[in-house]
Amino acid sequence: MEAGGNAVDAAVAAMTALCVVIPSQVGLGGYGGSMVVYLAGRRSVVAIDFDSRAPLDFRDDLFADDAANKSSHGYLACTVPGIVAGLAMALREFGTMSWKRVTQPAYRLAHDGFPMEAESHGHLEKWYAAADPLSRRALLPDGKIPQVGETWRQPDLAGLIARLGNEGPESFYHGEIARQIVKQVRENGGVLSEADFANYKPTIGEPLKISYRGYDVFTPPPPSGGITMLQVLKTLEQFEIGAMSKWGAPYLHLVAEAAKLCWADRARTLGDPDFVEMPIDELLSSQSAAARAAELKKHEVRGGESLINTGPHTSNVSVIDRDGNVVSVTATQGYQFGSRIVIDGLGLVMGQGMSRFEFKPGHPNRPEPGKRMHHNMAPTIALRGDGSPFAAVGLPGGPKILTVTAQLLVNLIDFRCSARETVSAPRVHAEGNEPIGVSKSLDLKVVSELESMGHRVERGQSVGGPPDEIAGYANAVVIDESGQITAASSASPLASYVI
Repeated sequence: MEAGGNAVDAAVAAMTALCVVIPSQVGLGGYGGSMVVYLAGRRSVVAIDFDSRAPLDFRDDLFADDAANKSSHGYLACTVPGIVAGLAMALREFGTMSWKRVTQPAYRLAHDGFPMEAESHGHLEKWYAAADPLSRRALLPDGKIPQVGETWRQPDLAGLIARLGNEGPESFYHGEIARQIVKQVRENGGVLSEADFANYKPTIGEPLKISYRGYDVFTPPPPSGGITMLQVLKTLEQFEIGAMSKWGAPYLHLVAEAAKLCWADRARTLGDPDFVEMPIDELLSSQSAAARAAELKKHEVRGGESLINTGPHTSNVSVIDRDGNVVSVTATQGYQFGSRIVIDGLGLVMGQGMSRFEFKPGHPNRPEPGKRMHHNMAPTIALRGDGSPFAAVGLPGGPKILTVTAQLLVNLIDFRCSARETVSAPRVHAEGNEPIGVSKSLDLKVVSELESMGHRVERGQSVGGPPDEIAGYANAVVIDESGQITAASSASPLASYVI
């Protein structure tokens, strides 16, 4: 942006740099992502979907004996990486700079290297223990993981980035690069084909939109997961949240129970809209929100079991520029290091797109050839009622993205928090039923009160981000009515940036 680029240029530059420095979470071989962009000149919001698709040669019998493991790790887990195509589309349609220009930071980080830090070192150790010999050699040619503080260079990945800069990002999907990826995948039991690469296209479309207390909230449509986040917000809108104590037990109870109800809808109805019909208008309607609120007013706690710990992956970038353009983009490998497969000669970690399907007969998110997988990413932009930009938020964290994104918006709109307070405030998460997860920063008196209401409470998380928190590091950029911009990330909880 200092060189004259806009928010889209900056978002693509930042995300491609993250693809180099945190390959356990996101990479150019990651399975996909989604983006929302507020275009100041048009005063409108667009969504870009770059979710992957199941290989055209997918067959049920390939996964019949062990779908959970085969869809998560190894060559059958690989789908066409959508991140290069999605970021390139955003840059081509809404940016001002060339792909080669904005990927120079990523190239330098791969070619010159960067200091290894402790978290990445730990992730690499776990990956190395589980990876096949070819992938180990492809990512670490000398067979050694750099020690913390040592420089980690990725010359093969640097060569790929340079090639995409010189030949254009479309060369990733047509020609030698695609052939090289497909050759290794198919020689080792996968079914990804050159036709999958040649046919892959991201899409630009209308985002989902709701009104929440006079603000318009936008997030990408399915197969992105933000519809569940919007359902939670519409449910909470039925209550006077602003009159409640910030992050007190009554409020956190409402969020958790609303999430449980919305999660049931998610599991029952959501998939790829190219393949299944979904009642989107009904799910986001005021009538449905009122019905869910009526259930919550019974003050019941729904029992049973729920997965509240899922793995560390995904990255978000949120940006606003001098002209008022706003971007929030989220992209991912899947779980940590995705499929664990690395393409020899490219240094390319492949995502695990197949892991995001449900291998259950009749499920709307069941895999089919060419079908997109439903996922949890929910980059979000909010506008004021007059159409001016108010905020962009986003974070990693698997399913926790959905409940936490809703809470970030409540913090901004109902509790009138600053950007810094928004991203560092206590959080709650629930999916199907109990237990619920809460941040360890939550007052113990509030935890006890939640327990007295009937909840089983787990503090912090064992996987999926900082151990004391729920989900991953959150980002927020906020524009006040005077036009002053404040940016904050919970990765740096004591810092906020005023422009």
